[in-house]
Amino acid sequence: MAVITIDIDTGGTFTDGFVVRDGIAHTTKVLTTPHDLAVCFREVIEGAAAALGVTVPDMLRDTVSVRYATTVGTNTVVQRRGPRIGLLTDPRLRPAEQDAGVGLFVEPGMVAEIPDADNGAGGARALPAVRALLQQGARGLVVACSNGGAEDEKALADTFAEHYPRHCLDSVPLLRAGEVAADPDPVRRRSTALFNAYVHPDVADYLYRAEDYLRQHGYQRPLRIVHNDGGAARVARTIAGKTYNSGPMAGLLGARTVAQHYGFHDLVTLDMGGTSLDVGILRAGEVPMRRHGRIEDVEISFPLPDLVPLGVGGGSVAWLDGSELRVGPHSAGAKPGPACFGFGGAEPTVTDADVVLGVLRPEAFLDGSMRISADAATRAFEPLAQTLGLSPAETAERVLVTAHQDAGGRLAAELTERGIDPASVTALAFGGNGATHGAGIAEAAGIGELLILPFAPVFSAYGASTVDIRHRHESVVGEESEDTLTARALRDMRGEGIPSQDVTLDVSRFQRDGADWVSVEASHALPHVGLTQPVTDSGTSGGASRTTSAVRWPGHGETETVVLDRTALLPGEPVAGPALIDLSATTCAVPPGWTGVLDEHGVLRLTAPTRSI
Repeated sequence: MAVITIDIDTGGTFTDGFVVRDGIAHTTKVLTTPHDLAVCFREVIEGAAAALGVTVPDMLRDTVSVRYATTVGTNTVVQRRGPRIGLLTDPRLRPAEQDAGVGLFVEPGMVAEIPDADNGAGGARALPAVRALLQQGARGLVVACSNGGAEDEKALADTFAEHYPRHCLDSVPLLRAGEVAADPDPVRRRSTALFNAYVHPDVADYLYRAEDYLRQHGYQRPLRIVHNDGGAARVARTIAGKTYNSGPMAGLLGARTVAQHYGFHDLVTLDMGGTSLDVGILRAGEVPMRRHGRIEDVEISFPLPDLVPLGVGGGSVAWLDGSELRVGPHSAGAKPGPACFGFGGAEPTVTDADVVLGVLRPEAFLDGSMRISADAATRAFEPLAQTLGLSPAETAERVLVTAHQDAGGRLAAELTERGIDPASVTALAFGGNGATHGAGIAEAAGIGELLILPFAPVFSAYGASTVDIRHRHESVVGEESEDTLTARALRDMRGEGIPSQDVTLDVSRFQRDGADWVSVEASHALPHVGLTQPVTDSGTSGGASRTTSAVRWPGHGETETVVLDRTALLPGEPVAGPALIDLSATTCAVPPGWTGVLDEHGVLRLTAPTRSI
């Protein structure tokens, strides 16, 4: 029987699949469907089956693991489509209107104060405030009390359950802040609970529908959701807030594997998709994390990956700020997308610039599975070109120069601020546009070496394949015992279907936020595929192995450029730029002066003229 693993990442523009059968990797990429992410989830599963040449049920019958990194929680915040939340808080806490979460996750008019009461008797006295919030349309309630307020929160929750039983239609979900995060900072704990309550309905609805689709087609194991702390859990054991930024986290986890494989002490990641460019800076091979993450301006208790958003992707729109050319941060996204996609987009984007300049060829885009229009891309640039007094091609060239210099300059500043010489580090480019623009951004930043993996366009999906099941419980020392935390972690693993004998427990003690903490982490290994498995070549364009094409390279004018498939390269054989190298679902641009070499692992290593191979 074949052994299959499926790992998926939904981004802002594309949804990616990384599928391994019997040690052979296959990739698939479909457009993200923001109106209903269940559609692109289904399409990427169908694309995976097509790549394997089997039906969806046959594929899922032999699948031992499906892991999924998703943007649904992120989209809920960005699009402001969470439910109307009511907040119940006490007067001992800092006033709610000074909490950044109020205004983002809850309207100021939907905040009610819990009357003070001794011995947890405030539950009944809070009922008028509860009724008022429900009458104002609250579809979820959060109760957040100050330090030592666990009894008050529980009393109110018990009273609420008594007066608004779950089987009645006037009941709504009520979340106690202390249930979500063990954080001694009451304001941060309150913000975290508000955030989680805000994203929970969308996340739960979508992820259960995704899992239902798998079950309806014969998959009998749980769908595992990648979390932003680097672990994974089944849908039923996932906290909604832990899905926020899970895709970028998966990319960083994959980058950590690359750093360990090559022995890099530091590694810079350039995750450039259709919507954005996120930069990660791995030091000593460790994934960069913020102990307390931020959701826009709101600090929360959960750790989040420490990423530098540079705001430029393939869909980033070029525009004039007075007389100054800007690229992004506004993006055409998946719909309507760049003008060349033909979905109604009319504004000039980075991808349209690539098409106008010849970097992206219509016949080779996404391995020829999606036709794009060079005429539409040119038309999109005409109004901007007319204003600038340039041709569309000259304008497209300026757009790429601006995008690369802006991103590269900010990257160089970030590295310098951390005491890192840009010339001393290697960058790893991935995402749908990482291979196309990585060298241009790296050169502008002063970075002289760039790695492109054969599955770079779906690298975050690959990163999901490195994740294991993990449940972590922690407490300030003295509040809960190690035994209690261990019992909870093992309970969670039983909920995953993992018996205690197959669980690894790790106990740690540390200081944080001025307090002594103890944590218990339970883990169970899922299948990993590593970096050395062969990658199927079925996704390449299938054209001639070596041709030439006219490409206008910024600063070099139109140049006859070598175009070749990655499959035509021999390990160790240098390719001098300018060159375009077709990989599955993307094009790697080797600018003039740069050199590309395929190493023994199938990884393209690009070097600038100032750096030796």
